[in-house]
Amino acid sequence: MGAQQKIVAVLALLGLVVAGCGSSEPKIPTSKLSKLVLQRSDLPKSFAPFSFGKQVSSDQPVGHSDPGRFGRQGGWIGRFHRGGSPKTKGPLVVSSRVDLFKDAGGAKEELVLERHDLVRNGAKEVDVGGLGDQAVAVTTTQAGAITVRNFAIAWRERNAVAKLELSGFNGKFTRADALALARIQDDRLRTALR
Repeated sequence: MGAQQKIVAVLALLGLVVAGCGSSEPKIPTSKLSKLVLQRSDLPKSFAPFSFGKQVSSDQPVGHSDPGRFGRQGGWIGRFHRGGSPKTKGPLVVSSRVDLFKDAGGAKEELVLERHDLVRNGAKEVDVGGLGDQAVAVTTTQAGAITVRNFAIAWRERNAVAKLELSGFNGKFTRADALALARIQDDRLRTALR
C-alpha cells in the first residue's frame, strides 16, 4: 500500500470514528417523563391541574396516532387552567406535553409533523429565539365577544419533542408570556440530561 493509499485509509477510518461519536450523545431517559412537562409549581398559584399523566391515544394529534411512530418511547401531558376576566394578564389555559424517542432522528421526524400541523389554516409563525435544537411556534386568534389569543410552540431537545398550547385574552397574553413558560419547560428537558 502506497503512502497516499494509507493516508486515504486513515482519513476514512477517522471519518467513521467521528460519525459514530454523534450517535452516542446523551439522551433524555423515559424514567424522567413526568418531570419534563410544566409542573404545578412552574405556574402562578391561581392555576389548577385538570389532567396530568401519561399520554393516551386520545392525547395524540391527528396524524400522530401510532404510539410507536419514529421510535417513540412514551409521552406525558399536563393541562392546567385558571379563572379570569378580560383584564387577566397571561394565559388562562396551558397544555404542556413531551414525547420521547429512541434517538434524535425520531424526534426530528416528529417535529416535521408538528410544523406541518401548526403552520396550516392561516396560523402566523412567530420567532422563538433559539429555543431547543429546533423549534416552530404560531399564534392565532378566536374572535367572539372577547377575542382569545392562542400560542402553540413545539421544539426538539435531543431525543424529545415538547409542545405547549396556551390561550388567554388578546392584548393581555403575549408572545413573551408564552416563551417564558416554554423556557421553563426547556430547562426541565436540559436538566434531565445531567
